[in-house]
Amino acid sequence: MPIHLPPLSRRDFLVRSLLAGAGATLGSRLFAAEKPADPHSWALLSDTHIDASRAKAMRDVNMADNLIAVSKELAALPQRPANVLVNGDCAVLRGEPGDYATFVELLKPIREMGAPVHLTLGNHDEREHFWAGIAGTKAAKRPVEDKHAALVRSERANWFLLDSLDKVNVTPGVLGAAQLKWLGDALDANADKPAIIVAHHNHAEAEHKGGLMDSDALFAVLAPRKQVKAYIFGHTHNWRTLRHESGIHLVNLPPVAYVFRPTRPNGWVQAWLQPDGMKLKLNALDPKHPEHGQTVELNWRS
Repeated sequence: MPIHLPPLSRRDFLVRSLLAGAGATLGSRLFAAEKPADPHSWALLSDTHIDASRAKAMRDVNMADNLIAVSKELAALPQRPANVLVNGDCAVLRGEPGDYATFVELLKPIREMGAPVHLTLGNHDEREHFWAGIAGTKAAKRPVEDKHAALVRSERANWFLLDSLDKVNVTPGVLGAAQLKWLGDALDANADKPAIIVAHHNHAEAEHKGGLMDSDALFAVLAPRKQVKAYIFGHTHNWRTLRHESGIHLVNLPPVAYVFRPTRPNGWVQAWLQPDGMKLKLNALDPKHPEHGQTVELNWRS
């Protein structure tokens, strides 16, 4: 079910690099592409907000430059993550075709590392333009018609990627009855490992009315299924970890693009799956930010 961007093969990497005149830098880049993978590590990104123009800036932030900076940080890791996730709002505002063309181009260095890039949709994405712009996704067989949902299996957890896009450029999100039905059935059929649920929109707490409109229905599915350990979201452009009353961890990813409050960090999170939990590390784009390098240990509920 090809609804993610697969790694670029070494042959494709060589051909592209030579055509681009990489010359003296080719050897070092090949070394980066051949780094071993940590099978339990994921790179978690959100809210890239890429515009068709690489020069586009919002809130005094150039979004393309930020994604390029994250790519360089990933390439510099001693072990590459086994998987990379971009959790929605891939595009800047309305999900125009040109936004996705630039977005895919900017992701090439990450794919050249050898890691697949999994993608979800946010309220600033446009589903048809996204499917048309991401090779192989428009014709893909999807578990929920007209939704970009998937199950990604890893050694220590099953990842359920959900589509919370409701209306383009309208803040709240919704999963819908059909997607929730699929999620419940898929969780029941894959109860052998911890389950991590990923969607763009936040659980709709009182202070975040622009979040997931069917949050209660979602957690009615998640809470009784004890294999569900965490819900990962973006949307609020904030980094924090919380805990739902059910014991499910709530992980709010920082934006790659811009923050809503100047004191908050932007960047990405590296996650390591452990036998009984998950370790998270914030990689702020500003290395002087007081939360840069912050680690959080999540212990799974029993």
